[in-house]
Amino acid sequence: MADDFKYAQPKQYQRLFLKDEIRPDGRPVTGCREVKIHCNTVNSALGSAMVCYGNTRVIAGIKGRFAEPTINNPNSGYLIPNISLPALCNSKYRPGMPVERAISASHKLNTIITDITDLMELCIVPGKVVWCLYLDVVCINDDGNVFDAAVLALSAALYNTWLPATHVNEETGLVTVEPGGEKKRLVLKFMPVAVTLSVFDNTTLPDPTENEEDIESGTITCCVDDKGKMRAMWASAALPDDMMSAALLYIQKRASVLLAVVLKVSQRHTGAAG
Repeated sequence: MADDFKYAQPKQYQRLFLKDEIRPDGRPVTGCREVKIHCNTVNSALGSAMVCYGNTRVIAGIKGRFAEPTINNPNSGYLIPNISLPALCNSKYRPGMPVERAISASHKLNTIITDITDLMELCIVPGKVVWCLYLDVVCINDDGNVFDAAVLALSAALYNTWLPATHVNEETGLVTVEPGGEKKRLVLKFMPVAVTLSVFDNTTLPDPTENEEDIESGTITCCVDDKGKMRAMWASAALPDDMMSAALLYIQKRASVLLAVVLKVSQRHTGAAG
């Protein structure tokens, strides 16, 4: 009977819980789901991590290939981020072309990581060969708040990324990976995390589930780095000034918690790939 009411009147169902200051999954209004991070989960990647936000699960992997530099930046490599939401992660997605949500999330990710590392450090042969790093995030199960999980997974993966040693043939100019050579760690300028608040009936709910996303009136997502700088903000909901101030304060505090977790886990694995 409760399930019938939940799906027939999802907003009324949510309100029944919120009036008692709890959410349908048992969390308090300002509570977040348990976060789990596992580094170096993909052996074939230069760096990787899996992140779970409750039942939401994503995997980030860093792959590299040799490429020609761009004309405007002949001595710099480049980063290509992408978030995939395949049909296997949720029945609402269909096989085929990327869904709009994945395209939008990839654009947001690109905004965040544009200057996350010194791209000149990705240069192998000036003007000729550079590293192109593909930053791929794949959602394995979507139960809400995929973007926050994706940013956290990518931060952990990048923190544990090591570039293979390379060899340049002086006669042919051919660049190859040098087996057994000393790897070079990818140095990050900052480590970002994202915090999303779902807005429902003028109440902000952090770390929304899929059911909460389906009935929300908008969201506020902020990206904060380990130096306390807000690097990006996206808002599709208008809140009174006092509520927005409270929301931003909460986001800063939550970001600090996430950064402490990802740094602790990442540093534990740092030496494993070096």
